[in-house]
Amino acid sequence: MSGEDVRAHMSQPSTPSDEAEDNVKLIHVVQKTIATTARSTLDLLSLSFPFSQVALLDPSEFVKAASQRRITMWGRRDLDVSGLQELHQHGVLVPFYWVSVADRPAGVPIDVAESLTAKHVRSTTVRELYSAAADGRLVDPMTEPFAPWPTEVTWPSVESGYLYSYHQLLALEHARSVVASLRPRFLADHRRESFLPQDDLPNEHAREGLASWRSLAITLSALDTRAWPAITHWVKHSTKVWRASNLAQAPEDLLAWLGISVDQLRKQSEQLRIDASFRDDIGDFYDLIRRAKSQAWESLRGEARCAMDERMAAEVLDRFADEVNGLTAATRAVIPEPLSHQGLSRRQHSLDGVLTDLHLSPHPPLVVALEGRTEMKIFPKVLDLLGVTLDPTWMKFVDFEGTLNLSLLARYAVEPQLGADHGDFVMLDRPVTRFLVLADAENKFAPRVRAKQRKLLLESITKGLPADLRRDLYGRRARIVEILTWGKYPFEFAHFTDRQIADGLLALATVPYAGGRASLTARVTAERRSATPNVDDIWKTSGIRNLKVSLNLQLWPLLEKRIETAIRRSTKGPPVMRAAVRAWELAMLSYQRKMSVQRRRR
Repeated sequence: MSGEDVRAHMSQPSTPSDEAEDNVKLIHVVQKTIATTARSTLDLLSLSFPFSQVALLDPSEFVKAASQRRITMWGRRDLDVSGLQELHQHGVLVPFYWVSVADRPAGVPIDVAESLTAKHVRSTTVRELYSAAADGRLVDPMTEPFAPWPTEVTWPSVESGYLYSYHQLLALEHARSVVASLRPRFLADHRRESFLPQDDLPNEHAREGLASWRSLAITLSALDTRAWPAITHWVKHSTKVWRASNLAQAPEDLLAWLGISVDQLRKQSEQLRIDASFRDDIGDFYDLIRRAKSQAWESLRGEARCAMDERMAAEVLDRFADEVNGLTAATRAVIPEPLSHQGLSRRQHSLDGVLTDLHLSPHPPLVVALEGRTEMKIFPKVLDLLGVTLDPTWMKFVDFEGTLNLSLLARYAVEPQLGADHGDFVMLDRPVTRFLVLADAENKFAPRVRAKQRKLLLESITKGLPADLRRDLYGRRARIVEILTWGKYPFEFAHFTDRQIADGLLALATVPYAGGRASLTARVTAERRSATPNVDDIWKTSGIRNLKVSLNLQLWPLLEKRIETAIRRSTKGPPVMRAAVRAWELAMLSYQRKMSVQRRRR
């Protein structure tokens, strides 16, 4: 049996009832990882925003996480801090960082002056970590001889202490048999500590395998800042800073910095998902669990939690590989796989039931009504560029093709479902589906009649509710229905200059324009100044099929550049970007929240 090719195979340690086998030497076989890097944990501090989305763990937090995963010592005792120290001493699980809190250098000073983590993550752990790095009081324990841990109180109140990566829980899961070999012994002062018997120590091959899992944790710590919010639907700390950190380094450069390939990422992800399939025992319920909010995953215990760790790590690798290859959910090839081998983001079937607590309602928090095929093509691109989830259970897009009627709204944004009545207020069994209309400022959506259209839509939503519960949904603070326009002009004229429109038309046309570019630009200017500007009327003999859609797709790189510039400069950006941000805000109002309506008594 090869240690590199076989899945982690672990012999069970002896128990008190197995005294006859206590002297049998255990063989620990650990599978090696693929996406390893030569980078040290200290190198991670040179990245712009590490440990902002996935926090580091101190020893007490790490053993608590081990307990949740039911990774226990001999006699099924919970792993304790003395057990962690023993695993460190024997090279089974070496912490990420050793921090000297005292004012004495222990390593080489690291320049972290420009670190976004140091500036924006407000926690004791991060403050001490980056302060120690700047002062030369930080060490990668992998490069230092083992020294006994301080025993007085927990870090950072002691003179020095250790920190682990969340992703090192993967290594702990693969060292389960080693952990199970940890035995208790009592010291002269009656304190109990855990130790590894000589016969149970891992051999060099097993330690190499475990070291590869530590290296994978370094890789994941470098990548999780970009991918974790997409997995959990939550950005910790500043969204603007997170976006800026992603733009600060191209994914290709980060991959080169790690010294690994996309192929290695893909193979490692596949290995993790297969491991999770063998480890997990939830069967077809995985299709339900993977759709749940990420907080619900934290309630998993034992092997199910370990499997989720592997699947989340695989998702980080897959998403980053997609980013390097320029793939999106729409362009990614879907490979037929058994359900248990699939990633967290795969969606094969829709759900019919309503499971609000797990965020599995077929009714999304927001329905966005778009006026035509052009907006249906461009608006999702803008959201994707901003990092907003495009899962239809999160946000639904409807093309109303220039006409809006109550039946359209009733089909997608059904009336609120009432739950427990508490007298002054009534809980809702599922959050309200909000409705955002994005259209040109004309006809039904001209400024003078916009308020009337909003009222009609609200009436279609609330007519099935008791009269004393409706008023709470009508107020502007409820934000159930909003209508936004692109400003004074239709979409194309609101987002592109006359010259850009002319150049786009010339690039797409099958025939030349009489008079050339200057003449066509003048024609665009004249159309802009007309009472009802319409790009379809500029050049009717151009031969361009689906002119509006084709033109906007042709000009998309210009709009994309404007949005990226606005993100970097923290400005509001063009109208479609402002609308996308507003859509995200409205969707977040209902996302994973319990809601109620107030009873208004006369």
